[in-house]
Amino acid sequence: MNGRWPTIILLWFIGVLAAAQLGKMAALMPAIRADLGLSLSSAGLMVSLIEAGGASLGAIAGILAARFSGRAVLAAGSILVATAGLAGAAAPDAALLYAARLIESIGYLMVVIAAPSLIAMAAGRASATALALWSTFVPVGIAAGTILSGLAASLIDWRVILVFWALAVLVTLPGTFHLPTMAEHRQTGFAVPPATIWALALGFGFYTTLEVGVLGMLPAYLSEAWGFSIATAGVVTGVTSAATIAGSFAAARLIGAGEGARRPLMLIAIGLALPAGLFFVGFPGNGLATQLSASAVAAAVIAANAISGLVAAVAFARLPALLRRSGAALSLVTASNGVFAQFGAAGSLIGPPLVGYVASHWGWSTVAPVVAALSVLSLAGFALGERLAGKS
Repeated sequence: MNGRWPTIILLWFIGVLAAAQLGKMAALMPAIRADLGLSLSSAGLMVSLIEAGGASLGAIAGILAARFSGRAVLAAGSILVATAGLAGAAAPDAALLYAARLIESIGYLMVVIAAPSLIAMAAGRASATALALWSTFVPVGIAAGTILSGLAASLIDWRVILVFWALAVLVTLPGTFHLPTMAEHRQTGFAVPPATIWALALGFGFYTTLEVGVLGMLPAYLSEAWGFSIATAGVVTGVTSAATIAGSFAAARLIGAGEGARRPLMLIAIGLALPAGLFFVGFPGNGLATQLSASAVAAAVIAANAISGLVAAVAFARLPALLRRSGAALSLVTASNGVFAQFGAAGSLIGPPLVGYVASHWGWSTVAPVVAALSVLSLAGFALGERLAGKS
């Protein structure tokens, strides 16, 4: 293995553990709802609240983080995630658990801004492949968080599980402190990424809204609509999230090394259109639901996620390419990651409560048309980003 890949994999793993903090809450939410008396919409907000920091401060944080050492930002973010996780485990009521999640969200934001910038620097010319790997940190993290937390929830209290995830993050700190020295591209001023990055991030934001919205509320859906146990619903959600990796690695092989927009846009269109159709099977109307088994519904959602992995991988791989095409400096990579974090976090924050609200008012079958509409908006954002880069 090339000497840079152990560093890249360590950075990816730190991101996975950060994303697991989202998955853990999705799997534990049935138990937390029963313990703290949360409504379905409130539960969705609790799941997605870890994205609040990114949704409100992502772009500004990216611009500020570009002035500091990426390793320092990464280490500080990990410490915040772990500390907040421990505080959440000790929270006596919902209000304090919400507060802990907000603190956790700041740490999560610092991790997702710093890690991909360090990966791009470590990878050099292999940055497209390395960033395609990075694009899997959310699905892998959600998979780990939901599967392990869902299985453990039937054996131990949810608070103990929160402690476990906090300690898991702390274990990575020595590796963070000993990352190799890299020639970081730091900003000396406060530069804003070009319009093409904002448009690309807009498309990514709509994608994360539908993706995290479905994943965040999937355990509740499988339990309430199809009678899955908490443990089984957590495992299915974890497998669904992990399936996204298939699309991500397919994109890494198919996107190519060229700067042209045609192939990336085609991959994104496939990654949005086919899953949108499959979600009409995964969240069927009353007529179709009577003809489907619970296994068929789960299989449709898993297949949809496997294909949708194309989108995230292409989005992360295109970020440095579009910066080059627009004539921007490489030092804007960290700031651009902040913009990406802001739109992705906004989508992740909105997604679960949106799905919970739609389902509670009009039924679970209405989730599919909402996903289809978000898919159209996502494709429009990506297309606009490529067009703006072409005009630079």
